[in-house]
Amino acid sequence: MEEKFKHVIETIKEGVMIIDHQFKFIYANNAIHAIGLDHESIIGKTIFEVFPNLTKENSTFCHVFEAKTPIIEKQQTFITYRGERKTTLSSTYPLIQNGSVTGAFETFQDISTLQDISDQLRKLQVEQHKHTDANHDSGNMDVLFSDFIGESQMIMKIKAEIPAIANSPSPIFIYGETGTGKEIYVNALHKAGKKQMPLITQNCAAIPKDLLETYFFGTVEGSFTGATDREGLFELANGGILFLDELNSLPIELQAKLLRVIQEQKVRRVGGTKELPINVRIIAASNVNPKELLLNNELREDLYYRLSVINVELPPLRARRIDIPLLANHFIDHYNRLFDKHILGLTEEAYEKFLHYEWPGNIRQLKNAVERLMNVKDSGYIEAGDIEYYNVLEDLRIIDKAYARLASYPHGEKSFKEMMEETEIDIIKKELLHSGGNISQAARNLDMPQQSLSNKIKKYQLGTYILEVKLLKNG
Repeated sequence: MEEKFKHVIETIKEGVMIIDHQFKFIYANNAIHAIGLDHESIIGKTIFEVFPNLTKENSTFCHVFEAKTPIIEKQQTFITYRGERKTTLSSTYPLIQNGSVTGAFETFQDISTLQDISDQLRKLQVEQHKHTDANHDSGNMDVLFSDFIGESQMIMKIKAEIPAIANSPSPIFIYGETGTGKEIYVNALHKAGKKQMPLITQNCAAIPKDLLETYFFGTVEGSFTGATDREGLFELANGGILFLDELNSLPIELQAKLLRVIQEQKVRRVGGTKELPINVRIIAASNVNPKELLLNNELREDLYYRLSVINVELPPLRARRIDIPLLANHFIDHYNRLFDKHILGLTEEAYEKFLHYEWPGNIRQLKNAVERLMNVKDSGYIEAGDIEYYNVLEDLRIIDKAYARLASYPHGEKSFKEMMEETEIDIIKKELLHSGGNISQAARNLDMPQQSLSNKIKKYQLGTYILEVKLLKNG
């Protein structure tokens, strides 16, 4: 059994290091090569020999020896002996025997690439902050709604309300299915403001879980090894709007900190003691109905009520079919310019196919369908035969199969929500098995943010299943 465990530890991607009571390394697995160390050459050396810049004050090993308690998921940045800057997410645990600490072990993940991505995204946000919106024109309604296409009664009502709430400091909560145009709405609201102000847009599901807190609140130099003074999203958006899409993907504990910042209009950087005053209008959005989020404890009730001072619900495309021809022509004009083509529009039969389709992906799916057709047509009209020949609406048949499966359940035996969850669990398990338990790969296969998949894995308690898959893969 000991050999099997050793084999598992040697093959996992997480680094593992064990030290004795003299702070000397007695074991390290192959994964420590990711941070520029040789797992054999460090055996017998102290942590201070292997990491020359390490001190008792900043060493997690030293801290767990003194406190006899673990340090979980601490971000650390350091320079390897090869001069490479590395960032890890580490958890350090004491080894206790008869009440005394006899050693300690640390597990870590190399998140250097994630940190680099975070830095690049932060630079882009800073540039967005520095440059004023060239299209800002609060008096020109054509400019405000140039991308907010629609003449249905629901859309006209939403458009009419924008100028009235554009200059309010009150937070807004937007609910709309995927592809309904939440970011388009926020851009129109921003343009309608009387004064130029920064607009910082962030999809919460796109931020790596390990970097969420530092990304939101910023860091203070010295708060952890390699940390520098950096602004978080709130500081970047100071004096303007912070748009947080897919808010429900944030962990509950971070939602609590977010609520405190919104209520107090003060932010404290990670590792800092000083509270910085901010003036930020929060616009949050979700593609899941807030009632469902509250029911499933995916969104704090107090946070939702604080954000939903103004509620906006963007209708799905199937509820505003009158806008489909208008949107289709808008996208045809767009791709005519982009592809240098001369498509005249859709025939009446083609419009009929578009009008009777359910569009589960909403406006984004309609845009993709038009783009696909524009790639294979050079001139004339897009016809119904083109839509059928190129399988533009092929996913309709896939969706029909899913509904057929739901319909096969005995009536009244299970709720619709339970049936949908069972279907979702089956799909996630299949992809996790296919990827060998690799959550990142499974998320890519499912075409969804890794954070969203991680939340679903936690919701459906699939951690044990992933461990079984990994053990099976490693024999």
